[in-house]
Amino acid sequence: MPATSGGNVAASRDTGSQKALRERNTQLVVTTLGANGPQTQAALARRTGLSTGTVSNIVRDLTARGRVTTSSVISAGRRSIEVTLVPDGRVVVGVDVGRTHLRVMGLNTARQAFGMRSAALSESHRPADTLPMARRMLDAMLEEHGIDRADVMLCGLAFPASLEPSTGAVVQASVLPHWAGLNLIEATTSAFALPVVLENDANLGALAHAGNGRFVDTHCLVYLKVGTGIGAGLALDGRLYESLSGISGEIGHSQVVDGGDVCTCGNRGCLETVASTRRLIADLAYIRPGRRVDLDEVIDAATAGEPAVLRLLHDAGVVIGKALAPICNLLSPDVVVVGGPMARVGGPLLEGLVQSARQRSLAAATAHTEFVLSDLADDAEVHGACLLALRKVLTEGDDLVSNR
Repeated sequence: MPATSGGNVAASRDTGSQKALRERNTQLVVTTLGANGPQTQAALARRTGLSTGTVSNIVRDLTARGRVTTSSVISAGRRSIEVTLVPDGRVVVGVDVGRTHLRVMGLNTARQAFGMRSAALSESHRPADTLPMARRMLDAMLEEHGIDRADVMLCGLAFPASLEPSTGAVVQASVLPHWAGLNLIEATTSAFALPVVLENDANLGALAHAGNGRFVDTHCLVYLKVGTGIGAGLALDGRLYESLSGISGEIGHSQVVDGGDVCTCGNRGCLETVASTRRLIADLAYIRPGRRVDLDEVIDAATAGEPAVLRLLHDAGVVIGKALAPICNLLSPDVVVVGGPMARVGGPLLEGLVQSARQRSLAAATAHTEFVLSDLADDAEVHGACLLALRKVLTEGDDLVSNR
């Protein structure tokens, strides 16, 4: 009898262990789909480390429970089954605070975007004005789509400055000086009445491209945001590189001209002083004396193919490529994505950048590197903010009260 009893206990433990293992594997598949979007079953097996048979069984069970849908697709020339999450009612929101813009967007757990809104900001905007405006935009977006605030799990925030990891304090705020030293986690959590996770905007541009579309399986992706400032974000196997200090990717403060103009950081000849949108606007104003020139006029002139503006863009690309070349030698990236407001008309900029980066780096380091303009244009950072929030919800659950 004791032997029989002992066998029953062992069998019971076995059953419990198998059930727990199945639940863990199922959650791993769900989290992977949420973090990386629709996947073929073969891709799910690679990403999760589970066998194809285990993935197939889990997908069959999730389909029966209405948590995923499947469709037949062609992948790598072969017919495959693609798996897509069904929204579960939870959503995240993203906010992108820029030097002269504010954007908000929502994302459900199936990674379906909704409610993109944007507003212009003055160059000297302050937290006391901008954060309440963002709250109003978020509330209007949720109301329009019939979403209860209780279903909003987390807000992701993109910000154009280096941020101290534990507090979210603005460490380096040359683009938005009125925000320097502000504890962004505390300020945004209070203003939005939501838990907030935040990150530098260039990093979130990298996440948006590494976590979406054709670059989702890229090993090393570098994102360059060319705007009022110039920043770089790095994604390795879909995960952001984050430094302990919060300062990384400050390529705009690489010295590219000896004895050049004084930069906001205090040094001379930084990349931002010769290749940012701020410099493009100043150069076009010099060419067109007596006229008020802004970024829209630069973009319009580039769209119209004006030779002087195309030359300005090409020359800016050459200098950016000069700063990018050491990064190519260090990382040999698979993809370099150029984003920011000029991405829509950035052909000459990209041409100059590629020519310069390849000329100044080892041929082998960039032999397989793909250089592209962002297809998300101005919206990359707010997409990245939503993805950052969604990944955190799916991996850590709903009880989120702080950034880290």
